[in-house]
Amino acid sequence: MQLKDADGPGGNMWTNGPVLADVIRKVAAYYGVTQINVIAHSKGGIDTQTALVYYGAAPYVNVVHQLSTPNKGSELADMAYSTWTSWLADILGQKDDAVYSLQTSYMANFRAQTDSRSENNATKTYMSGGMGDDGWFTGGWFAHAVLPGEDDGAVSLYSALGLPYGITSFTKNISHSAMAKASQTWSLVQPKLSLGTNATAMSTLAAPAAELQAASSVVENNDMILRGGKVEGKASAVFPLESGIGRVSLEVMTAKGNTNVSLISPSGKVYRPEAAPAETDPDGIFSKAVRRIFQVNKPESGSWSLQLNGDGDAYFALARIEGAGQTRLSADKKVFRQGEKARINVDFGGSVKGSAKKPRLSKSVNGRSAAMSKELPDTVADGRLQPPFDAPSEPGVYNLSFDVEGINNRGEKVTRSVNYNFAVADEQGNIGK
Repeated sequence: MQLKDADGPGGNMWTNGPVLADVIRKVAAYYGVTQINVIAHSKGGIDTQTALVYYGAAPYVNVVHQLSTPNKGSELADMAYSTWTSWLADILGQKDDAVYSLQTSYMANFRAQTDSRSENNATKTYMSGGMGDDGWFTGGWFAHAVLPGEDDGAVSLYSALGLPYGITSFTKNISHSAMAKASQTWSLVQPKLSLGTNATAMSTLAAPAAELQAASSVVENNDMILRGGKVEGKASAVFPLESGIGRVSLEVMTAKGNTNVSLISPSGKVYRPEAAPAETDPDGIFSKAVRRIFQVNKPESGSWSLQLNGDGDAYFALARIEGAGQTRLSADKKVFRQGEKARINVDFGGSVKGSAKKPRLSKSVNGRSAAMSKELPDTVADGRLQPPFDAPSEPGVYNLSFDVEGINNRGEKVTRSVNYNFAVADEQGNIGK
C-alpha cells in the first residue's frame, strides 16, 4: 500500500484511513470478490481499523491480521514530545502526524471512541506481537528501558494485544522490523486468513465501557535517567548514580555526526563512545539520529558528566540502569476531563526519601516544540511519590516530564526520570486530531 507514510511525513489514521478504505473497495471490485483479507504491520493496523469503522470499508474485509500494531500507542511516541527529546525530534523532523497520533493517551482516547462501535463486529481481527530486538545496543535494545513489560523494541506486547475484541494469534521472540518479514511470520498468519466472520459468531465483540476505562490505566518502567537539549558550542548534562548499580548503558543521539561526545566519571576518568550497531528499522521514531553508546559495569557512585561539543545540533541521552531497585510509574487513567484534579504514583522500589524536581507540563504540539509549560510543586514521600496536578482546561495531548530525586539509606542521591503522557478531552470526548 502506498499511503502517505511511505514517501513523506507520516500521516495519522484520519489521513490514511479514507485512502485505505477507497483502495480496499477498488481491490475487491477489481478481483470481483465480496471481501478481502488485510495483513497490517505496526500503525497499519490502526489505519485499517479506522478505514473499517469510520470510512465504510468494514463490509469488504473478512479478516484483519495485525503484526505488532500499537493498539494502545507506543511510549516511544510519548518520548518524542518529552522536554528532553523535543529539541532533537524537531531537528530530525520526527514530529509528524503519525508520531503524534501514536502517543499513548491519544490512542487511549481513540480506543474509547472506537472500540464500542458496531462496525467492529463485521470483521474478525487477529493480533500478534514481538518480544525481541535486533541485538545489544541497537535502538530497539535501548527502547526496552522505555517500553513496559515485554516488547519488540518499538511496541509493547501489552499494546500489540490491546484490542478488547481482538483474538491473539501468536507472539514471537523477534524485533518490530522482523515482524513485517514474511519469512518470519507468514506461516503463522496464513492459517488464520480463512477463519473469517462466517466461522464464528461475532455478536459480542463490543467492549463494555468499564473494560475500556480499565484499559486506559498505565504502569510504566522508569529505571532510566533522561537528558537532552541544544548543542551550540559546549553542552553538558549530569547523571547522578548511586552505588549498587550492576550496569549503566548510555545512548546519546544527535542529529550531526561531527558533534563530539564524552562521558566523565566522578573520579575524572574519561570514557569515549563505542560505535553503535547499524539501525535495522528505517522507520523508527529516532532512526535518523546519529547514535553513540557508552557502557559501564558497576559504575562508581556520584555525579557522572556527559560533555558535548558541536554547533547547530541537539542531543537526547538515555541512561538505562540495570541491577538496581525497580522504579515504576502508575496512574489510574490516561484521559482526563478539563480541569480535573489528578495525580500519578512513582514508586522507587525501595526506601528512598525524595521529591519530584521541577515537574514541567508541556503540550504536545504537532510539528513544533512544546507550546506551554507549568511548574508543579515538589512533593516529598518515603519510597513513593504522588505528584498532584490539575488537568489543563484546553483539550489536547500533554507530557508531564520531571526527575524524581531522593536519598537512599546509604545517604546517596538517587535520580530517575519520568515522562507521563496524558490527554484532556472535552465534554464530547474529543481531544483534537
